[in-house]
Amino acid sequence: MDNERWGALTPERVAGWITFDRDHPDWIYREDDTSMPARQAEGVAGLWNKLGLHRAALLADEVGTGKTLQALGVLALLWKMKPDARVLVMAPNRDICRHWQSEYAKFVRTHYRKSDGLVRRPGDEEPVHKARLAWSLSELAEAVEEPQNHHFFITTIYSLSGLVRGEHEEGFDKLKGAAAAAAEIHRKLKASLGGRGFDLLVVDEAHYFRNSKGKSQRARAAQEFFGPKEDRLGERALLMTATPSHASIDDVAAILGYVAEVGSAKPEVLLKKYALRRLRRMKGRNGSYTKYSYRNERAVAADFDRTPAAELFFALYQKQLVQQQVKDGRRFLYGYLEGFESFEVQAQDEEQDTEEDAAKRDFQGAPDTEILTRLARMHECLGGLPAHPKYDTLVSCCAPTDIFDTGTDLHEHKHLVFVRRIPSVREIAKRINTAYDRQMGQRIAQALAPNAPGTLLKRWEASYWSREAFNRIFGGEADTDDAVLLEGDALVSDEHADEDADVHSRVANLFVVKKTGTQRSTDCSNFSLRLRKPDSLFSLLLEPASDYRMGTYRYHYRKQSGSRLRDEFASAALQARAGGKKLGTDVAADVKLDFEKPMPTLWGLMYELLEQTDRDRIERLARDKALVESFGNYLKNGFLFASPVIVELYCWYAEFRRRRETGDVQQRYLAFLGFIGDKLNGSLALAYFRAALETFEALFETWEAHCKGKWHVLTGLSSPAFYASGAVKDRQRLILGFNSPFYPNVLAATSVLQEGVNLHLQCRKVHHYGIAWTPGDNEQRVGRVDRLFGRVNAQLERDGRAELAIYYPYLARSFDEEQLALFIREKHGVEERMDTCRQSPVSTEIDLRHASDAWRSYLRTPREDMSTSDMADPFPYRREDRPEGEY
Repeated sequence: MDNERWGALTPERVAGWITFDRDHPDWIYREDDTSMPARQAEGVAGLWNKLGLHRAALLADEVGTGKTLQALGVLALLWKMKPDARVLVMAPNRDICRHWQSEYAKFVRTHYRKSDGLVRRPGDEEPVHKARLAWSLSELAEAVEEPQNHHFFITTIYSLSGLVRGEHEEGFDKLKGAAAAAAEIHRKLKASLGGRGFDLLVVDEAHYFRNSKGKSQRARAAQEFFGPKEDRLGERALLMTATPSHASIDDVAAILGYVAEVGSAKPEVLLKKYALRRLRRMKGRNGSYTKYSYRNERAVAADFDRTPAAELFFALYQKQLVQQQVKDGRRFLYGYLEGFESFEVQAQDEEQDTEEDAAKRDFQGAPDTEILTRLARMHECLGGLPAHPKYDTLVSCCAPTDIFDTGTDLHEHKHLVFVRRIPSVREIAKRINTAYDRQMGQRIAQALAPNAPGTLLKRWEASYWSREAFNRIFGGEADTDDAVLLEGDALVSDEHADEDADVHSRVANLFVVKKTGTQRSTDCSNFSLRLRKPDSLFSLLLEPASDYRMGTYRYHYRKQSGSRLRDEFASAALQARAGGKKLGTDVAADVKLDFEKPMPTLWGLMYELLEQTDRDRIERLARDKALVESFGNYLKNGFLFASPVIVELYCWYAEFRRRRETGDVQQRYLAFLGFIGDKLNGSLALAYFRAALETFEALFETWEAHCKGKWHVLTGLSSPAFYASGAVKDRQRLILGFNSPFYPNVLAATSVLQEGVNLHLQCRKVHHYGIAWTPGDNEQRVGRVDRLFGRVNAQLERDGRAELAIYYPYLARSFDEEQLALFIREKHGVEERMDTCRQSPVSTEIDLRHASDAWRSYLRTPREDMSTSDMADPFPYRREDRPEGEY
């Protein structure tokens, strides 16, 4: 496609086809508008024009500004102009690739204005071009050759790193082998594409290619895969990164060098030619805000008060660390003193998944591992490991004082924790779950044994909240008719095996039915089954109201099941919500029986307590039956599996049971709802109901295809804290849960969640338990929650002020404090230069010669004087930078 056909674009033209403010269909672009939608329209036009002029462009907008949205705008307009254009997107890992897939589908439905048959299909409003995912370069080559004639391909950056494995003979040069393999893939792709290559190549998180001279498979393979000047894989290339000078200004030339001729040009010249970099303006009640107006960095000291064993341990550690430093004659890298957790919980099976290609950034241990191992074994001989104050300090920050206190907004319980040592994620999740278990266990003991909760609680806690001890201590309180609940395995087979029982919540596990064993069930799991089994009247409790407001249910079904008659409540309730329509052949044959009295639901009781804003949300959902039913499934699964609401409901039921209500099941059900009616105001159930209403539509839009309206993914999120590392394969469910009001409340992660994922919808708190390698890495981490339309943005719009809390826990008066002091001091000097892409090189080594006792003064606090009107974009959109002709 030549430059004349490519043509020039203006933001006005872009806005004619794409809206960047989806909440206002009549949105138009104005040149004097400084809002993010206007800047995104300018971004699409600017990128298009740079691609037309130079065949390459670098989108380097600050984190959280909608870079993906702008790139998708370029893709859509390319297909509008050339419907048979072939596009390849490369993203770091599979999670981010899937994010591109879902985001493009959402972009076409909600941002692209017309169903023109070129970008969006008439009728179902789905994309004309579906993404074809390929997890390896060989699979990509096969996909391009497929007769289906795909036009949109997505693959991982990691696919460049695994071209050559360890099966080759000794002496084989893997770097040359990787280069040769990549060159062959390049040749196959070009041949399949008619010799021209992809019309557009998009590289997300392009700073992965900053080490162009590095001795890695990725660096060597990328050179051959992208191809030389005369034989580029993409006719045009769009690179994206929020940190183009990730560790040094020299990164700019390295990144661009793969797709453009950079020669000896200075970085500033290259940026002016190829780049758009605009700083984020977050809209709020009183105008726009920069990140420095709400970011609040806090150093959180952990000390050795009252823990002499821990102090001795770390004194010996520090002495031996210095001795090793002198002996080896080298400086150490960041990442020490995170913990010695791997000696209590063996994590040899926790090896970093090579998919992430992050072995140099996350590690099982560091050069101090041998020291920690030796000292830990010495202490084990004396009765076990000493306390680790840094862990304790983190837990105290992340675990709420009282999870049943609804005076605090639920989103305040969300914490994102980053670590360096891979085993730390398990240890952090384990300790936080234990802190939650203590509170939930206390609540359960109080409900089951109000006359002696403390004594029984201690016995149960001493067993580490085991099922066996729970059944032994509290088994006398169980219902005598619960055995019938276990008949049949339709729901029991749905229960998931706890893959990491040593880490996950033990109390939450009480609500899970095991497939086999003497401790197969508990009173808690039987209660959970009552709320789920369709032949239990109590399953109506978590059904939506019959009219999605306060409507009740008036009938149920009875059907023959083998030699028995079984009542069936769920299908009758669904039929009632469908307006009485028959929903299947089985239903038609069932006997219909009226209740003695109308049966209300928890939904209906809570509706009476909602404010008008929440009632309006229900009205909006109720206009779409599929949407409101999806919300019902979302709420039910969240209550049952992914929140402490199930504990609250169980405790209410235990208290109600002590009243020894008589009568049949209908009478007991109505009595139970009467019992809890006065408890709902100020309850967790009501708080989560409101939070779910507030957040559902945003989640549905992104995750509907993944959850298909059923939200079963929430059933596997039964612990307050989870961890994400390369060994955790299904990270999408963790991302979904963290962006919802439901579990996990605390997500501990290695660098696998450092880039390219959105974790901002509920969270405004980030903990750097392990220091990032560079200020660029640090910024990427914080950027997971510092994004448009997130929790911080919502507070700015509501109150005109907000806080993004950034915590740095450390061990006071130790090497840990010294390395943090150096990092904070260096980061402060680098950040504003990094904002403008004028960064000087930074080192990942610790050089204590530059440490400062006044390091806390370099921590950033909110600055009200940071006016966006005074903030100039480093490399803005320029209307005059455009090719000849028009789009």
